[in-house]
Amino acid sequence: MHYPKPLSAALLLALSHPALAMETELAPIVVTANRVARTADETLTAVEVITRQDIERSQAQSLPDLLRGLPGVQIANNGGPGKASALFLRGGNSDHCLVLLDGVKLGSATSGGAPLQDIPLEQVERIELVRGPRASLYGSEAITGVLQIFTRRSAQKTTLSLSGGSRGAYEGSVAGGFGSPAGWLNLGASRYGTRGINAKDGGSTPESDRDGYRRSTAQIRGGGRWGEALSVDAEALHSEGRNQYDGSPNESDFQQDLQALNLRYAPSERYGTSVKLAQNLDATSNFKNRAFASRFDTRRSSASWQNDFTLVAGHQIVGGLDYQYDEILSSTTYDRSKRTNKAAFAQYLADFGAVDLQLAGRHDLSEQFGHHSTGSLAAGYTFSPALRLRASYGTAFKAPSFNDLYWPNAGNPQLHPETSHTREIGANGRAGGFVWQTSLFRTRINNLIAWAPVSAGSAIWMPSNVSQAHITGLELNASQRFGQTQVAAAATFLNPKDHSGGASEGNLLVRRARQNGRIDLDHDHGAWRFGASVLAVGKRYENAANSVKLGGYATLDLRAEYRLAPAWRIQARIENLLDKSYQTAYGYNQPGVGAFLSLRYQAQ
Repeated sequence: MHYPKPLSAALLLALSHPALAMETELAPIVVTANRVARTADETLTAVEVITRQDIERSQAQSLPDLLRGLPGVQIANNGGPGKASALFLRGGNSDHCLVLLDGVKLGSATSGGAPLQDIPLEQVERIELVRGPRASLYGSEAITGVLQIFTRRSAQKTTLSLSGGSRGAYEGSVAGGFGSPAGWLNLGASRYGTRGINAKDGGSTPESDRDGYRRSTAQIRGGGRWGEALSVDAEALHSEGRNQYDGSPNESDFQQDLQALNLRYAPSERYGTSVKLAQNLDATSNFKNRAFASRFDTRRSSASWQNDFTLVAGHQIVGGLDYQYDEILSSTTYDRSKRTNKAAFAQYLADFGAVDLQLAGRHDLSEQFGHHSTGSLAAGYTFSPALRLRASYGTAFKAPSFNDLYWPNAGNPQLHPETSHTREIGANGRAGGFVWQTSLFRTRINNLIAWAPVSAGSAIWMPSNVSQAHITGLELNASQRFGQTQVAAAATFLNPKDHSGGASEGNLLVRRARQNGRIDLDHDHGAWRFGASVLAVGKRYENAANSVKLGGYATLDLRAEYRLAPAWRIQARIENLLDKSYQTAYGYNQPGVGAFLSLRYQAQ
């Protein structure tokens, strides 16, 4: 029996982030998995959905803090709040997960990384995390998945939050707007700061000091509609701040700017076309004891034209063109500082009652690497609300960054793009108050890029293409609700192996644990809400030889909330209650026990 899409979607949403979801919403809409709005069950892949209510309920202090514990997710952080944070999704490299902000690709063309630590949660409305290859729709970097962050656009609501806590942490934010369906405008601003911790004890230049961080963000977003067919929206986001750390340099000023314009014309229910124009600036100026050391600016301009055709009910074709232009303006001289990428993509989505099918393909033409084609095929079968099965196969690739290719005296212009093949089967369902989901996958990555010393004991590191890496993984999450109490658990089991054929053959890939998990307990009692979270991560290794070990760890967080009035809430959180000492990157400390208090207002 084939159950209605809204019901299936509701079941999957309850699984999407069991550590956060307390209320079950019907028919969540996901746009990241297919580049069109679909209910979550129609995506035929593992999708995590985190709403604004989930973010506030979790009382997370940062985006990396919010994401840790999700199935397939491991986070490595270089020394506390605001420090560089890497997301390892499904055992891939930290740059194998494409990061989008309102549909715009984020990150630095030089390093290849996205500044997750600099994205203010107070400006975030919703997060979608798609696990599995999506290069057939998005191109380079979507080897293990896509993380998309949607900023707030609630024009009819005024919100205010103030918080403070351990290590001199403070944050204030305000957002609001006005308008109607015919036109709207939303404004928001936030400020965050902390004295931080001593990020690094050892190394060649240890500094016994606190490494602070501060960030200011402002956003304006608006749009309008002309009739039923034409709509437009535009946004501008500016974020800047200062970061302190140990080493040389030991301080940096950073800036993130994003501007985007979206036009959509849908003259009928069967056809719609849209155009997105965007630009993203990622800029960092580095200092040593306040003396200028270097500056790295990367500017990415992009354009996308997408067309959505509904042939008959249940059958849709999505196709279009993407363009990307990267440019470096840096105090460091690169052999090449510009590159373009052009692409065409197409997707077919079909609903045959109990059976769903998805077929997608994309062809990229890179100025540096030539032609690359990727594709994916997925199928699903719904037996009942208690059981739905799916299977998929997808290919992907990752273009080397400018640092990989042209870093002075260390880059390797002979690098090839990384390529991957992923096979996956999954199932999910619900019986009474019990909700569950599981995914089993195997990914083979060819030409994996890894930096290593050019010779034993050498201080010079150079990237090279590791011939092959194999990653097998099992993801499990389940939740059970008992009246006003919900218990949820998520676990990931990985076997991320290096198959380069050299001295590291069979070793674990760097900073990947074989197992990690999370258990959450939340309880509502009148105006009160209480919660607790336990996160556990197994041992990892810091180097390819697996000779430098990072020990496993477990942390306990507690949280409470009291509703003072319909529009006012006060929240309290204690993180790392047992003051566990641990590291997620070798040599870099993590915060000990900390307490935080927040006051929130939202106009009803």
